[in-house]
Amino acid sequence: MLSKIKTIIKNLSGFCKIENNTKSSIYFHEDFFSQVEFCPYENLEYLRAENFKIKEFSEEYSDGNGLFTSVYVREENIPKLIYEKQILSSELELFLIDLGLFKIENVFTGYGSHKEKCKNTVAYKFERIEIFVTSKNDYVNDFFITGNRFQNDDVIKNKLEDILFKIGIKYNLVLNDWDITEVINLSDKHEIKKYINEEF
Repeated sequence: MLSKIKTIIKNLSGFCKIENNTKSSIYFHEDFFSQVEFCPYENLEYLRAENFKIKEFSEEYSDGNGLFTSVYVREENIPKLIYEKQILSSELELFLIDLGLFKIENVFTGYGSHKEKCKNTVAYKFERIEIFVTSKNDYVNDFFITGNRFQNDDVIKNKLEDILFKIGIKYNLVLNDWDITEVINLSDKHEIKKYINEEF
């Protein structure tokens, strides 16, 4: 069942990307907004508990065919918002570029044929891995990644592992993947490698 879900997500991910992404513009499907998000380390236990609740809910309300008979609403009482860490967007930009990602200033989102430009949002990319950052008052407000799963190339995997680890160490962050209900401690290289190799 898990491999079936992985295949569906992989196919959906490819379907939702717009083919003409360039160095000047990029698109993400609105369903991917903060689905794999960088969060303050202080949220680690909260995220583990929330992921566990979602797994239990999924088992209880699954129809056995990949659909659900009810909708889970995430808790709103997050211990610490990433905005509260007061990470300057300009500082993060220099850091990500130094890690080998290139900046894309024109970011679009939408669904189906609808597409609109995202305000206060930039992206950073290498290969098909894309990191999106929204800002408020010059500070990071949302920080998430797409295209990071189902990698086959060891060179890309190693670079992604290095990027995730360095982001985690510098800003004391974890990565929560709501798609697979797992939180990854980005200060633990073994855990990052396990995540990148689809071992959860």
